[in-house]
Amino acid sequence: MILNFYAIQAQYAPEVSLLRFQYYRSSAELTTNRKSLNAIAQLIEQNTITEGLIDLRGRPRITPEQQLWVATNWLPRVSVPAIQHVAFVMSSTSLYNQMAIEAMHFAARHFIHYEVQFFSEPASALDWLLSFQDPTAQAHLEQEWAEHPLAANSEG
Repeated sequence: MILNFYAIQAQYAPEVSLLRFQYYRSSAELTTNRKSLNAIAQLIEQNTITEGLIDLRGRPRITPEQQLWVATNWLPRVSVPAIQHVAFVMSSTSLYNQMAIEAMHFAARHFIHYEVQFFSEPASALDWLLSFQDPTAQAHLEQEWAEHPLAANSEG
């Protein structure tokens, strides 16, 4: 199931307890980012998601203000007991954002209980996440994502 939350496109697959999301509208605006991430948090707080894929390719630079808000407000909300694994997909040219993600992860380490891995493309991230659930689901999930017009426009 493909969902759109302000500047984020999400794929929710309850049959494999997976939530995937990616910014499809580059927005450095703090209010839009917060609305988008709050919508994602509401879904995660249902405690039905064990696997998460966060695709940050094409995402504008994460500002210090955004980092602080994510580390103090969003991460505590989404670090629910059900979450087991989170995969970040990042561009190889986005070293700043990767360092920002790692810093936020370190700052929130007291309530983050899940395993985190970094990938350069989503197929490898999905392969890793689905190995814990249902490896045969990957082709269907990739096709569903590719068929959605916003996903095709957000590749970066």
